[in-house]
Amino acid sequence: MYEYQGLQDVLFIMLYGMAGFFALLACLYLIFRRGNAFVGEEITSSRRLRCWTAALMAAMAASHVWWYVLGICWLTDDRLARNITAIMLDHVTLVPLVMAVLLAMLQDRRRSLWPWLLAQVPEVLAAAVGIVGRSEFWGYELTHYWQMAVIAVFVVYYIFALRKYGRWLLDNYADLERKELWQSMVFVIALLAVYVAYTSNAGELMREYLSQIITIVIIAFLLWRVETLQELENEL
Repeated sequence: MYEYQGLQDVLFIMLYGMAGFFALLACLYLIFRRGNAFVGEEITSSRRLRCWTAALMAAMAASHVWWYVLGICWLTDDRLARNITAIMLDHVTLVPLVMAVLLAMLQDRRRSLWPWLLAQVPEVLAAAVGIVGRSEFWGYELTHYWQMAVIAVFVVYYIFALRKYGRWLLDNYADLERKELWQSMVFVIALLAVYVAYTSNAGELMREYLSQIITIVIIAFLLWRVETLQELENEL
């Protein structure tokens, strides 16, 4: 919604609202229902994964709110500050929460999230410089390149972590090894597709539609993933 063309399209507003509402419903479901409503009570999902996923769903719903509010209620006459603010809020909430969900899927041990949270500090500083200095380079380009670098480092880290997790599964749960790794990698690829669609959306209405459709698919996939991922014993 960089150019907010979707605000003039009724169908897009309906789809946009539906995606945000779906994220909110998913968040509430994960918070208030411990049992599994989709695949039976025989599967007990990880409480830690449910909490992080609920937090991600809440951030996705909030993202839909602040993009809309900034577009029609606040900073309506300041496109630069409006977009830098909205993009920065998305980056510092959605990116680390996605990382938290991905790390929570690996049940061999708990991995620290604080380095990835700390990596968002330069984003906030660059956004502030961009707004104060009226600079698209600081507010758009530099923050975009920084996030791409952070994500690239995380993907490399996650691949190594996934290999260790695969060995742990092979030693303890050999029947789950292939399924667990395949599903985790599919999720990573899907999230990268969402990020590319989001960051390459310079206001083209079709890409705005695409980003919302992919968002709904991701929410559904995450719900299914959380509900079907059995909490394994010996999780550290």
